[in-house]
Amino acid sequence: MTYNKVDEKVIEKLKEVVGDEYVFTDKDTLENYSHDETPMYKSMPEAAVRPGSTEEVSKIMKLAFEKNIPVTPRSGGTCLSAGAVPIYGGIVLSLERMNKIKEIDKKNLMVIVEPGIITEQLGNELMKHELFFPPDPVSLDSCMIGGNIAENAGGPRALKYGVTKNYVTGLEVVFSDGTISRLGGKLLKNVTGYDLIDLIVGSEGTLAIITEATLELLPMPKIVVDLLVPFMCVEDASQFAIDITKETYTPTAIEFMEGEVVRAVAQYLKRKIPFEEASAHTIIEIDGDEKEQVGKIYDKIGDRALKYGALDVFVGESANDRQKIWEPRKNIGDALKELTTIVAREDLVVPKDQIPPLINQLKECVKKYGAALYAFGHLGDGNIHTDVGMDDYSDEKQEDYNDKKKVDDMRKEMYEITLSLGGTITAEHGIGLSKIPYISMALDVTQVELMKKIKKIFDPKNIMNPGKIFTDQ
Repeated sequence: MTYNKVDEKVIEKLKEVVGDEYVFTDKDTLENYSHDETPMYKSMPEAAVRPGSTEEVSKIMKLAFEKNIPVTPRSGGTCLSAGAVPIYGGIVLSLERMNKIKEIDKKNLMVIVEPGIITEQLGNELMKHELFFPPDPVSLDSCMIGGNIAENAGGPRALKYGVTKNYVTGLEVVFSDGTISRLGGKLLKNVTGYDLIDLIVGSEGTLAIITEATLELLPMPKIVVDLLVPFMCVEDASQFAIDITKETYTPTAIEFMEGEVVRAVAQYLKRKIPFEEASAHTIIEIDGDEKEQVGKIYDKIGDRALKYGALDVFVGESANDRQKIWEPRKNIGDALKELTTIVAREDLVVPKDQIPPLINQLKECVKKYGAALYAFGHLGDGNIHTDVGMDDYSDEKQEDYNDKKKVDDMRKEMYEITLSLGGTITAEHGIGLSKIPYISMALDVTQVELMKKIKKIFDPKNIMNPGKIFTDQ
């Protein structure tokens, strides 16, 4: 694609829209906007701009459309598929200033928010009203609602409560030419025409910029209990998870950490974690409104765990005990960053009964490339995160073609294994930039071409996060 550069005239017009203090061209600031949390992907924008309103976003897009300048929308920058990397330079449009909760509607169980609100901050505010927004990415202390919607984020509670798209009932969006449109509202049913909301949710900023969202809420459960259950092998943990999801009670979450991951986190935290020698640690969360009812459920789950060879069942009822149970799971990313060089962060998904062969085959696969596999994730819905670390992969080597080719070849083989087990290449991180070379492995030509036509209708000049999901036309 050929785009125009961001020249001084464009910079001046951007400053007229948002003010001098919210337009950035200095190297240090642009460096922060040149990457997200995806290993090995980086590209410098020519400018970054932080609008404060829908009207300002609209004016920026009108300018970009007129001047044929690419725009990369960005919320918290926590993407794990390089979806926020501005590979064509241009403008990074950061929504971090648009961080207000506009309304909490307790009668209708709805909240209206701007895209820059941090997910955890929204949750803390809703807690004061005994309400909650169920999707809970592990990065909720830094990710933002706009990014959650753009990626259709899930998280541990997806097993019981579903993913982000299940709670988005209305959107205000800005299209590539600056047009503002409102979709849906505080409505639980709406079949007036095609469902454009569901099309935009998960579209990774390639179809429109989200400037406001109406989200369905649920009453906060009165009782939440977490169980930590270690097993000596992944197969036992997997069978246990399949078994308890067949019951009439549905756990909120069934999380998984493979033994190597647990030991890495213990080293990072500099403390002993119970049963570090176990090959599979699971965290089961149960919630409800009656203490006696929740107690009966976790007793049943505990009995079932012991039947499958669990080494023990730790019960966390207090907030402090629950925090201790979740601490290793929430520190995996930081631990692996410190202890190894992560070259791939995958979020593969397979039928639940295929998790053990997936992990075993992937371990053998990456070993051939001199790498180690760190597996963890959502055992209850078949979504396993597989970070790949290479201890000898220095920063200098990242520029070396042969090493990058090795990583690319390894990822291709990992996807082949996943697809052969009835899975697919991403469950919640998205295609972004990093998985474009592999999308044809998972989708047929007809599907990809249909998606490209949809993109063309929404974004005829291809200025909305270009170079993401599939190769540009």
